[in-house]
Amino acid sequence: MEVTLDRLEHFAKEFVHSLPSNHGEKAYVVGLQGDLGAGKTTFVQAVAQVLGVKSRVTSPTFVIAQRYDTTHPVFTHLVHVDAYRLSDETGDTIGFMDYVRDPHTLVLVEWPEHLPVEFPKDAPILKFSTVNETERNIEYA
Repeated sequence: MEVTLDRLEHFAKEFVHSLPSNHGEKAYVVGLQGDLGAGKTTFVQAVAQVLGVKSRVTSPTFVIAQRYDTTHPVFTHLVHVDAYRLSDETGDTIGFMDYVRDPHTLVLVEWPEHLPVEFPKDAPILKFSTVNETERNIEYA
């Protein structure tokens, strides 16, 4: 699906509304793949807004993971992970599995292929690609 950057907020709203309200006993984890600048962090910011996050959401490139409180009735926390710099790590140095254990958490992971722990096999992945300066293609993988 091609999405203009100004329609990303609408896509994020549809995405959040499509999430299962009863997803089991663990967090709902979604991988975000795509080149630098493809819109992954912008998408997370839009999702955060839909979930009612009051704090400013920034890329966690240097802190690796950031946890936010939400006002959403199902997902009371949003965790944003940028695993780009973790490709040389071994072990769960960021506490990823702790985030995954909380059923009230939505975990969005940029660069899931770089996690030093196994990314959940059943987790959906959104693939972002740049169409042009104002449009992105987003596909479920």
